[in-house]
Amino acid sequence: MKFKKLLMGLSLIAALAAGGCSKQKKQSEPILTKSQVIKCSQKSFKSGQAKQIVTLGTDTSKQIVATTALFGGNPTVFQLNYQTQAKGKTQSSQEWVDNSNHVYINGSSDWYKADFNKLTGHSYADLLDSIINNSMLMDPPKALTNAYKMTRKGHTYTLKANITDQKTMKDALDPIFTTNTQSPKQKTIYHKLVKLGKIKGMTAKLVVKNKKMYSFQYLVKIRVNKLMQFSAGQSYGNMGSKDFLKIPTNALNAKPLPKTNKKKK
Repeated sequence: MKFKKLLMGLSLIAALAAGGCSKQKKQSEPILTKSQVIKCSQKSFKSGQAKQIVTLGTDTSKQIVATTALFGGNPTVFQLNYQTQAKGKTQSSQEWVDNSNHVYINGSSDWYKADFNKLTGHSYADLLDSIINNSMLMDPPKALTNAYKMTRKGHTYTLKANITDQKTMKDALDPIFTTNTQSPKQKTIYHKLVKLGKIKGMTAKLVVKNKKMYSFQYLVKIRVNKLMQFSAGQSYGNMGSKDFLKIPTNALNAKPLPKTNKKKK
């Protein structure tokens, strides 16, 4: 009898242990819908990297104007890296921009400070709208959300779209045309090229990983004439990598940027 009671006791303990383990098992996360994935991508992000590229090309030549923006900090600051490629040559420069609308430029031995708006034709607020609050990401139009086709691999969701809606494509171009410039004239040139040509299409790709935006990119293609093509795109990556970005300390004592004499003798 004692042996039987011992067996019954052990069986009861095993059953209780099995029941306890089953309760501790985590339920698998539900698969997200497309609208839920889009909402995850719209959660505010403190920092990251955004890149704008405008390309003008023919069968024989290509010109590229690119701006890579590292952004982060509180309040947000931007480190802007400009690059222009044409005729086999590349020109690069770097600037820092803060919320006082000042731009800081590192010269050969000194830092210089200027009014960002006067220098480029756009403002710090324009950078925020173009990069942090870009409407294609933070408030996407129905033409884009409806066009998204979703695939999933584990906790990674990928949304891809092909767009032909003219209004959506023009809206996508505007933030790039506003801030991928180093002079006020560039924006005017961009719009003239679009007016001369026809917007042909747009592609977009959004990746959400573990319920956070991992990357986002879109590209708009324009045909100017039979020989010339024009494209403009914006992309995001390295999210959360620059949360503590700051203007370099030695830049805060910058000298006023010398005025250039435009008169030719």
